[in-house]
Amino acid sequence: MARSTEQVFQDHMTALLNGDFPALMADYADDAVLMTMDGANVGKAAIQGYFVNALSAMPNAKLSVTGHIVQEDFVLVTWTGVSDVATVPHGVDTFVIHDDKIRLQTVWFTIVPK
Repeated sequence: MARSTEQVFQDHMTALLNGDFPALMADYADDAVLMTMDGANVGKAAIQGYFVNALSAMPNAKLSVTGHIVQEDFVLVTWTGVSDVATVPHGVDTFVIHDDKIRLQTVWFTIVPK
């Protein structure tokens, strides 16, 4: 049985917060797109590369979801983060989740160096 949009989102956040890259990547469709203001990351390999780079730039990152809302196949989430070198006071992601997989994710956040 396919997971609900909420279940996919919760599984995805658990994998991200635990640093479980195999579980994190399993949530994406093979042709998923992750968009940032720097451009689009298309496909699982590019998306995994994005996460590896983003998390390596924020050593010992601790992320916290501050709110989320689910409507049909769509999720809007707000979050914050702190690491050894910077804080993220504001982050916003959106997801399109269909047929048990993330099809599209957008990411926006601000970084404040320590």
